[in-house]
Amino acid sequence: MLNFGLLDRGGSSAPLPFDGGMFVNGGFEDGLNGWQQAYAWTATIDADTAENPATSINELLFQNFTLEEGATYEISADYLSGDATISYVINDADSGIAIGAPHTFVGIATAVSIGIGITVIGTVKSVVDNLRLVKIADANVVTFNGKIVTHNGEPVTYS
Repeated sequence: MLNFGLLDRGGSSAPLPFDGGMFVNGGFEDGLNGWQQAYAWTATIDADTAENPATSINELLFQNFTLEEGATYEISADYLSGDATISYVINDADSGIAIGAPHTFVGIATAVSIGIGITVIGTVKSVVDNLRLVKIADANVVTFNGKIVTHNGEPVTYS
């Protein structure tokens, strides 16, 4: 009998880490490792989440990147609980787009911060998870298993 429900991970039943795309540790499996912050963000390691008391604005959780000029990127995050407004921080600025649904934007060739920030305070702790940043491939770029196929460092395209 074949069982396709589980992958063999060498006897380990531990879940695979979340794929944060360009974000290191986007699922917070390793606490806040890889993240920079302004103020009161903490990690709940047993739940693999990040949380903030949400009692003041501009509390940021971010990573720094130099993105490709003119390329399209997608950022997403899960807002698990809380009543504050948390928005995506894109190219060093509050995007005004509340986290939840994925949001696309254009990269700039300057070192910038990308992540999330509290824009309206709340009355209870806010909990987030699964921050993901990916570059959106052009329509004619060849992908395999969700990754761009390259040759000599350049994307392979359909012609």
